[in-house]
Amino acid sequence: MLTYMGNARAGELARTRLMDSVNDASEEIVTVGEDFIIDDNLEFYEDGVYIGVYDADGDIIEGRRPIELSSLPALENQVINKVQDEDGETWYIYDSLFDLEGNTIWVRGIVKDFAEGGTVSFMLKIATVAFPGLVVLAALGGYLITRRAFRPVRNILETTGQISRDGDLSRRIMLEDPSKARTTKLSKKEEAAAAERTPKDEIRSLAETFNGMFDKLEESFEKEKRFTSDVSHELRTPLSVIISQSDYAMEDEEYREKSLQVINREAKRMAGLVNRLLTLARSDAGRLKLNQEEVDFSDMCETVAWQQEAIAGERDIKVERFIEPGVMVYGDESMLIRVLLNLMDNAIKYGKAGGHVRLSLKTESGWSRCTVEDDGIGITEENLSRIWERFYRVDEARSEDGSGLGLSMVEALVKAHGGTVEVESVPGKGSRFTVMLPLKQKEKRNAQEDLK
Repeated sequence: MLTYMGNARAGELARTRLMDSVNDASEEIVTVGEDFIIDDNLEFYEDGVYIGVYDADGDIIEGRRPIELSSLPALENQVINKVQDEDGETWYIYDSLFDLEGNTIWVRGIVKDFAEGGTVSFMLKIATVAFPGLVVLAALGGYLITRRAFRPVRNILETTGQISRDGDLSRRIMLEDPSKARTTKLSKKEEAAAAERTPKDEIRSLAETFNGMFDKLEESFEKEKRFTSDVSHELRTPLSVIISQSDYAMEDEEYREKSLQVINREAKRMAGLVNRLLTLARSDAGRLKLNQEEVDFSDMCETVAWQQEAIAGERDIKVERFIEPGVMVYGDESMLIRVLLNLMDNAIKYGKAGGHVRLSLKTESGWSRCTVEDDGIGITEENLSRIWERFYRVDEARSEDGSGLGLSMVEALVKAHGGTVEVESVPGKGSRFTVMLPLKQKEKRNAQEDLK
């Protein structure tokens, strides 16, 4: 297309120059009587244009003509004729007729098409020869570039297919550079280092999205497997006791009443475990229903502390109370009691003989701040992030009786009330659990006014 436009432009320039040269030459001719006088400044060949002066009979008076043209067409006023020489090259011929003091004069101009033999013509010839090769090269280059660009996508599809077939969720997609992807198993540190070397683009973002999805899936499946294993373990013990005790009761009538007591205790233990699991399941699904009402949190803390004093006394642990009166919250009373009982039970269970458990409550910027603190064995830093996991027990030192669901329940119930729970602990010095719950709106306004 560009070559065609270039040729057209070159032909137009040739015709324009031809007409201008003929008109200029016509102005250089005058006559005196029957004689013609041609100005000495008149050039009969200039800028590739041949000029010839003819009389009324078509005989040349003076001028030049290209030797390439063996014959010329008849004179024709103000018409541009296009002719070709023996080599097939194009020429333009333009004639101009004018009357000079009663005498007829013709001026003819002849010029070769600028496109012929010029740069544009050369380019056209080169393009004609090279075009098929360029098309082949372009097609091959496009194929290679496309193949290279989509190689990561094919590897992503391959990886997802392998995961689907063998169920290995630990497999990941790793892009080493923008055009190469591979599947591998790397550590988090190696993945981060590889990510820094890889430029960010759409393919990289797609791979990271898939890897993030695989991370979550793997984590979810691992939690599901661990949860199933833990539940099976927790239910196996009471079920074994119930089965064995029922067998004893059928064989020994005198032992029957004691067996029924054991069976009743283990059945209640199972029922409690199932209820806690259901509560956690509802919390995970966002379907935990709260029977919310106005609750005197101060009075609740006093009651729980009083109830736990006897249990703490058996372990030679003193319960201390620092409770601000009149702290009102809006929530489910039974669930909040369960939160306090779980925290107090843990503090007493893992406290030290002769030590203390401190229950504190105060208002703080529109929130109630409740802390349960002990001076017991504490929790190591590496275990702090895992204490909220279900059925997780830190170590043998904390292998007291329990389901391992207490702190998971606390976190779920506090979250359901729009609050937060945090823990601080130093091994050998004790732990502090802090529960933040929003105050009842009226109490929140009063607390904010007190701060002003």
